[in-house]
Amino acid sequence: MNEPSLQLIVGLGNPDKNLLGTRHNVGFWFLDFLSVKFEKNFVLSKKFESELFDLEKHSQKLTFMKPLSYINNSGIPVKKFIKNTNIKAENILIVYDDLDLSVGKTRVKLGGSSAGHKGLENIIEQLGSKNFWRLRIGIGKPIDKSDTVKYVLGKPSGTDRDKIIESISYCIVHCDDFFDINFSKLMNILNSENSDNGV
Repeated sequence: MNEPSLQLIVGLGNPDKNLLGTRHNVGFWFLDFLSVKFEKNFVLSKKFESELFDLEKHSQKLTFMKPLSYINNSGIPVKKFIKNTNIKAENILIVYDDLDLSVGKTRVKLGGSSAGHKGLENIIEQLGSKNFWRLRIGIGKPIDKSDTVKYVLGKPSGTDRDKIIESISYCIVHCDDFFDINFSKLMNILNSENSDNGV
């Protein structure tokens, strides 16, 4: 059976200017890198509470979304958008930061729990489904769990930022496989502990 096509890529983050460089915004970073690669500008959509751009690949329109609802309410813009389209959960890829992965490591998977990520939790709640694709980008975690909020809303060190950007760049090298929803290949590449980029 053929895998469904990918129609929506959502990067999670917070819209405040002072939060753009923080660990919690690596989903936004990912889409920013893609917009540069494809020479696309984000367009503000008040209707969908998001910044969006579209790309045509293989006669298929692919939409890239940065929800502006703040990360814990990310599901609201996503739900508004897909209600106006024929996009189903399995046509969506969510890109977000992950405390449970060391800095710069990446994982691709379909479905699963939110693992405590509030943005992902809200998307699951709003869509009524866990059956969407995820690209998790590792940001590491603080030594003291009580510092988690401060940690995710803080900026990574220069070294950690370089590792995160390197992993994003490596993912983008394989972006055609995302667009072709060749996730079997992507899971072999991006989920390997021995990938060339260290993810």
